[in-house]
Amino acid sequence: MNKEFVLNIIKKSKKNLTAYEILEKFEKIKKVKPMTVYRALNSLIEDGFIHKSNQNKTFILCNHGDGHKHNPALAICKKCGDTDELKSDLFINFLKKYPLKKFKFNNFELEVSTLCTSCTN
Repeated sequence: MNKEFVLNIIKKSKKNLTAYEILEKFEKIKKVKPMTVYRALNSLIEDGFIHKSNQNKTFILCNHGDGHKHNPALAICKKCGDTDELKSDLFINFLKKYPLKKFKFNNFELEVSTLCTSCTN
């Protein structure tokens, strides 16, 4: 049930949220401890419904929306922090074509720092 609350908070948000911003919104529904939110977030990531940006520590809804696991690729604006999910198939195909001997890319996360169109104008 906590997972559903957290997922709905993320779905309804107009911006990407940190764990504590999610906690604040959750506490308007019912009183919970931070670990409750963190467990729900970890479970939603594991289930493939959301992704975490390690760069700006926010959580975003997966574009696929069906809960299947895949390699997330995120574009993050260096200026405003806006984040969007990229098509990870492009990177999978590239990494298959140009493999690195030291690394396996069966399970990877990619974050690209760039500027969004709003911040470049």
